[in-house]
Amino acid sequence: MTSEATFHPPTGSVQFAIYPDGFDGARIIARIDEEALHTRFDAPEGDMALVQAYAANADSIDALATTRYRENPNAAICLRSSDFQHQ
Repeated sequence: MTSEATFHPPTGSVQFAIYPDGFDGARIIARIDEEALHTRFDAPEGDMALVQAYAANADSIDALATTRYRENPNAAICLRSSDFQHQ
């Protein structure tokens, strides 16, 4: 499947979709900030490089975003570097 990820300049993050209950269920929008992509996933500078870093690491990023969604379905999901320290 093609990634739906895009760089979101106002928040300095990559925005992406997760489907916690499969593709027939809800589509949840989440974000991972630029700092996390640089420090945790060694993303180079540039908007497209950040989107590519997300795509290359989507399995682990999506898994954490899904966990956050399940913990509190009403909270916005924005992953930061500190969210990955315990992995």
